Amino acid sequence: MQTVPLKTVIVENTVCLNTGDAAILLAIRHILKAAYPGELRFQVFDSQPEVASRLYPSQAYPDIEIRKLLAESIFKYPYDDNRLKNLAKPIYNRLALSALRHYGKSRALDETMFNAGDRRSLDMYRQADLVVTTGGTYLVENYNLERRLNQFRIDAAFGKDPVFFTQSLGPFDKDYNRRELKPVFDRSPLILLRDERSRGHLAGLVDNPGKCHVVADSVFALADKERIEALLSSGTPPQPTGRVGISVRHWNYVNDGADGMRRYMESIRDIATALVRDHGKQVTFVSTCQGVPEYAHDDSKTAKAIVAELAPEIAAQVSVDANFHTPEQLMELVKGFDFVIATRMHMMIMSLCLGVPVLPIAYEFKTRELAKRVGLADLLLDIDTVTPDHAGQKLTAFVGDLDRYRATTLAAVLEEHASAMSAAELVRPLLADTSADVAGDGFPGLDKGAAGLRHGDHEGQRHRVA
Repeated sequence: MQTVPLKTVIVENTVCLNTGDAAILLAIRHILKAAYPGELRFQVFDSQPEVASRLYPSQAYPDIEIRKLLAESIFKYPYDDNRLKNLAKPIYNRLALSALRHYGKSRALDETMFNAGDRRSLDMYRQADLVVTTGGTYLVENYNLERRLNQFRIDAAFGKDPVFFTQSLGPFDKDYNRRELKPVFDRSPLILLRDERSRGHLAGLVDNPGKCHVVADSVFALADKERIEALLSSGTPPQPTGRVGISVRHWNYVNDGADGMRRYMESIRDIATALVRDHGKQVTFVSTCQGVPEYAHDDSKTAKAIVAELAPEIAAQVSVDANFHTPEQLMELVKGFDFVIATRMHMMIMSLCLGVPVLPIAYEFKTRELAKRVGLADLLLDIDTVTPDHAGQKLTAFVGDLDRYRATTLAAVLEEHASAMSAAELVRPLLADTSADVAGDGFPGLDKGAAGLRHGDHEGQRHRVA
């Protein structure tokens, strides 16, 4: 009997300090294990590997090794107002890119340009059987994409054409981004998208649209099918616990800026008040981005600001869980809620994966598209337009027809689970093939990318970095 070889999979561009992004990683692992009969080892390249390794230790995740994202280790980016340093960075980056293309040909050059940790990581890329750029929403022009583009340049230097796991991406209106992304998309063997809108954003950027597939968000692969099927077959709603979860977030891009955030927070405050006063619920604020001091986002701060202005008798029934939770821990916590009000999309998905109904609040188009898929479009609140009155109306409609919404979403989650798992069939041929260990000298567009590094104009952009 032929032995199935162990294979290594690189998952890059992760941000595991965000529990939603960590859930994507665990879902990718689950899907790839379903696609391949042998053992898989995962080398995860993350923006903050030391912290991520503490949160997801090897004792609990023995098949996962977390390392520094090479685009952030090898290349340099503007981070202050030192004009001289910032002018020198594009020159250094061009030299680094050239050294990458000749990696392994000169030990002296390798040791001059790359430290020991980076050389070990680069060797991992050379030997990897598959490279996956993680799912999520990071290829959108709200963010500066240069770190992502540099990561794709590293992939190309080693002949590793990444699989794009389930993404919401675009639109790409900037000529520079379109020019740099097109060869990356063209060389990718598989592009998975969360919605038709994202597939439309690839028009003109992919010569072979047949490799672009719309499937459910990968986290639906983690759905508890037995629990959901049992809830559907029972025909009776579960016994209420009297507890409700609310996920909030700060959003820099809300319409009307600070006034928009105040309106959103007041709407959530009114929802919490109604849940306690009118429905007799205890409310827990909890989210996917919290409890990690090293991470830039902490939703519990927004939650605490909301709770601080509740009437005392309401606040007595409201708590803020500010602790960090792994995806498994967060899903266990969600089991105790009658329903969830979710601003974070993966808080919404993980709740639905357990059969817990959700009233969604959208801050990007990805949540609007998801709400359509799971039958919640008529309930959807939008962070850009929500008002306390509107939020109260939606909450009343949701609670008043909770059993119907539960049944609708339970059936939809089973479909989303099947859709997410269908990615296993799409990726199986790629795992069956051995990944080539070749240099990327023939990568169309790599020289254009180097030209971009030389001029460095894009690096002066100070908008948010994904």
